[in-house]
Amino acid sequence: MLTAVIWVAIVPAFLILGLGIAARAVAAQRVKAPVVQYAPERGSTVLRDALLANADRRAASAALIDLAVQRKVRLLASGAKREPIGVELVPGAALTADEKRLLEALFGPEHTHTRVRRYSADRRALAGRLRSVTQRAEDALAREGLIAEHRTSWPSVTLMLLAYLGILVEALFIVFALVGADWPSLSATILALAATIATIIVTPPTWRRFLPPSRPRREHLEGLRQYLALAEADRMRVLQSPSGAELRQTDVATAGSTADAADAAVARFHLHERLLPYAVLFGLEREWIARLRLEHDTLEDSGLGLLVDAIDVTADIALALEAAGGAIELVAAVGDLFDAGGSLLEGVGGIFEGFSA
Repeated sequence: MLTAVIWVAIVPAFLILGLGIAARAVAAQRVKAPVVQYAPERGSTVLRDALLANADRRAASAALIDLAVQRKVRLLASGAKREPIGVELVPGAALTADEKRLLEALFGPEHTHTRVRRYSADRRALAGRLRSVTQRAEDALAREGLIAEHRTSWPSVTLMLLAYLGILVEALFIVFALVGADWPSLSATILALAATIATIIVTPPTWRRFLPPSRPRREHLEGLRQYLALAEADRMRVLQSPSGAELRQTDVATAGSTADAADAAVARFHLHERLLPYAVLFGLEREWIARLRLEHDTLEDSGLGLLVDAIDVTADIALALEAAGGAIELVAAVGDLFDAGGSLLEGVGGIFEGFSA
């Protein structure tokens, strides 16, 4: 019986496991950045970049933090965990269509003002509304020819069918082994079953297919991720190197070559602050907030009064992330929506009419 288990259970189980691992590698469609990038690409948005980086789970949180970094909203958190996080609209902010849809998803008619609990119906409703927001962004990327219109699903469907068929065969072998007290065969069958279950876990259900025109943007995002992950000394070398990422005219001060040292330090702080939403996309938000706080302390110690309200945004975001329990949980922790005067806004009807796209 052991021979039958090896050829009918173990060999097929590890074969489909290998195919599942290969499917995950293909689904990732990884790219290599030819150069480290220090800033987002011109005309990009955090929401669409999140989809190009396959960071869907962090897309909404990163987009909300981007609104805070742009001073379009303010995050209001007490710092206590499991307490709702308020969002305050900043007067005069110009919201894009994607930003309006995000706020409407967060504070629409079905929004619950208390924190959405894990696995609750409210949380599922929120996830559905946010999926519609990301789906619109995905459709826009498809119209631009960056991704295929339909996700790839046939490898997953095929492997799932084979895996469930394998589980059925393995279950029969387990029964026969127990009845015959064939412990070597039982052990071998359990090993095959473990490999089959691993296939179900590792195989991605579906994935978007990136088209050739998306490659430059995805390489830029990979370069930005590398920059975010660099140590400070390496990061400064990138900014100052003539072979590094191309500097924008408005960011020349960050290189520290021609600008006053104090102005360069402030410019670098704002440059790094602008990258905070992307740090969230790549799971580096805690390290990046610590970097921003260190830069703030350095500027504050200079005694030049250069920061104005710059630290307020970073501090508010750090407090909100701590209260939410992490970036992924941030959108599920939002509670009430307020206007600039601190008045509670009920519902979404008419709230965004004063904001231009």
